[in-house]
Amino acid sequence: MTVAATRVSGAVLVVFVLLTLTFLLLALGEFATSDGIHKVGGWVGVATALAAWYASLAGVTAFTQQRTVFPVGPR
Repeated sequence: MTVAATRVSGAVLVVFVLLTLTFLLLALGEFATSDGIHKVGGWVGVATALAAWYASLAGVTAFTQQRTVFPVGPR
């Protein structure tokens, strides 16, 4: 999905890159039994959620307003 997101927009790409990092950090934290890595993975997950909210906001407002209100980066 991350590779495919390179053809959508910068905002969607950021969401999937952060999601990939979140999964990697959470898995690494589990295998290494490290609370610190787990916490970092959780915080990256929060950043993923914020990026997803922004991408959704930009998409919905662009559709309803028929113009770009929030920039999403290059396609």
